[in-house]
Amino acid sequence: MKKLILPATCLLLASSAAFAQPAKRTSAFNYLQYGELDNAKEAIDAASVHEKTSPEAKTWFYRGQIYQAIYEESLTETSKFKHLSQNSLQEAFQAFSKCNELDDKKSHADMTYKYLDVEGRQFVNEGIINYNSKHYDAALKAFENTIAITALPQIKRVDSLAVYYAGACAEQTGDLVKAEKYYRQSIAANFKSEAAFVRMARMYADAGNKEKAFEIVKEGRKQFPNNQTLVTEEVNAYLMSDRHAEAMEALNVAIGLDPKNYSLHFALGFVHDRLAAKALESKPEGGAVYDRHLADAEKSYKTSVELNPENFDAVYNLGALYFNRAVKLNEVANTIDDMKKFEAARKIADAVFDQSLPILESAFALNAADKGVLISLKQLYYRKMTNDDSFEPKYNDVVERLKTAQ
Repeated sequence: MKKLILPATCLLLASSAAFAQPAKRTSAFNYLQYGELDNAKEAIDAASVHEKTSPEAKTWFYRGQIYQAIYEESLTETSKFKHLSQNSLQEAFQAFSKCNELDDKKSHADMTYKYLDVEGRQFVNEGIINYNSKHYDAALKAFENTIAITALPQIKRVDSLAVYYAGACAEQTGDLVKAEKYYRQSIAANFKSEAAFVRMARMYADAGNKEKAFEIVKEGRKQFPNNQTLVTEEVNAYLMSDRHAEAMEALNVAIGLDPKNYSLHFALGFVHDRLAAKALESKPEGGAVYDRHLADAEKSYKTSVELNPENFDAVYNLGALYFNRAVKLNEVANTIDDMKKFEAARKIADAVFDQSLPILESAFALNAADKGVLISLKQLYYRKMTNDDSFEPKYNDVVERLKTAQ
């Protein structure tokens, strides 16, 4: 039997096919060196899917470098290659991860981990951009990429900002289990721990799981007994369940142990404030119960302000307490038909309005952007303008600020 001898041209073709893809990979690397990222991408994309070069770590190392270069070039003002990939950083991350899987000899390990460490920080930036744009799914993916990268033994660091905002993104997407996982990791890392407790409690309360929310509030209060928001959340939980006695009992015990704690006095004032409002709901004309809680709220708010004049919430609530009291007195005055009695009642209301003004101005000095303060001051300045033109500039100022207030 004669041996089959292939023509030389066939041998040449077979040889070319065997080396075509490694050549493309080499070309991709060379194009990268010269900044020809479009040609580099085209060549490495082909090498990445070919059966000969796809299983090789070098292919994915080059691919990672090329897509990383595309991403970083896309951040420049004069970018020419931004259009090449809509998700170049993700592509680079996946390529370097694939390189690690295939790199049995660890030929590219040192450089790969250096690239990944950089990408971990870049994903944080991408996450923040997407979070601020309310693209929470994309932001969560970016933050989780950072978490995955920093968990690698060769990198092993905790990016606490990524962890916290991964929780915030998961919360926004409705995945409360994942949100709690990341919030608790943030607490363990001592990053925004108090805020994490507050967010967990509120997200469960908003979801209707008030029991879980209250458990988290109590847990947070144990770790951060002076956190005003957590104290208020605990008090709110009691109030929503009409457990007023428990709210006040808890606060009075806490104040007894820490009488100089302005947050606790504020919270007690807040309880009495709420109870005064409830008293009005059941008896719109007011009465002894309303007056008592109003007086107790005033006393507690004043104590809180004395202990910490920079405490905006206490200053504002004290001013609002007088303002709301004046509104109520004014309403009562408007029901009086006798002119002399009406004038007398209105003077009493005006005096309480005047009492609220300097306190609300102090609150304004602490936070000039607060909408509640601006609305109250607008009404107060308008009332004062009827007899005193000097209040007109202040009135105009708060009107302008209200246009941009949140």
